[in-house]
Amino acid sequence: MKRAQSGFTLIELMIVVAIIAILAAIAIPAYNQYIREAQMSKVTDHYDGAYRALKAELSKRAAQSARGENLTALNNTSVLPIVNPENRTAPIGGGLAYGTSASATTGMVGITVSGAAGQETIIITRPNFLNAMNGTPNVTISAGNI
Repeated sequence: MKRAQSGFTLIELMIVVAIIAILAAIAIPAYNQYIREAQMSKVTDHYDGAYRALKAELSKRAAQSARGENLTALNNTSVLPIVNPENRTAPIGGGLAYGTSASATTGMVGITVSGAAGQETIIITRPNFLNAMNGTPNVTISAGNI
């Protein structure tokens, strides 16, 4: 009795390997671009969120000042819980999303505060993350210009 051979021929296996290689050559760069866009989206979201949160905080403080309430001056440390109450992280490295200076390496957004209580000037610096932010201006928010 003769048994029929089963299995794949060498040519069939080589064709399958070639197809997988072609798919990988297309999929890997597309996946890397997807990751890059997701990281950039996260940086932009943090930047826009900081702007909205600080604008709202300065509006609130202007109303408190108009009612005659005493204000304590904002500083680099006191604004961090305002812009990052959920402790969001930077796109790379898992560090905080906000700090006193922007980081092109991790995508951390920079926030610096100066001025007396009720007259603060806040500069929000967008990082040159993944070399995609060249020429993007920083935003300055002043207590008198809200």
